[in-house]
Amino acid sequence: MLTAIDQIANRNHLQIIKATVPYLPEREQKMISCLVKVLELRNVVRFFSHPPFRLCSCEGESDPPGLSELLNDIRSCCDEKERQFIDQFSGMMNTLELYAMMAGMEMSGDGEEEERESEETGDL
Repeated sequence: MLTAIDQIANRNHLQIIKATVPYLPEREQKMISCLVKVLELRNVVRFFSHPPFRLCSCEGESDPPGLSELLNDIRSCCDEKERQFIDQFSGMMNTLELYAMMAGMEMSGDGEEEERESEETGDL
């Protein structure tokens, strides 16, 4: 899967050229590989030289992407062991969020109970 910056750097013609590299003689493989990297760099420089340049619409959104979206995008670029680590980390994050939510609910519930007890005993 190509990332947003890879999509900018690797136009279709560069992907086609890359696909041909293994079929070339060794000397040409090196030369063509270096040429492709130079062209990728040129594409990225051009992209950032001409405003507006945005890789995503995060700034304009009312709800910017969070850590879980970031981890999900990173996960697609990882090998199996790294994906397992990201999955474990995501699970821990979800557990902590759930714990914080439950603790917040418990605290708001305690305050209401104390208020009711005060009203019943006349302590205001």
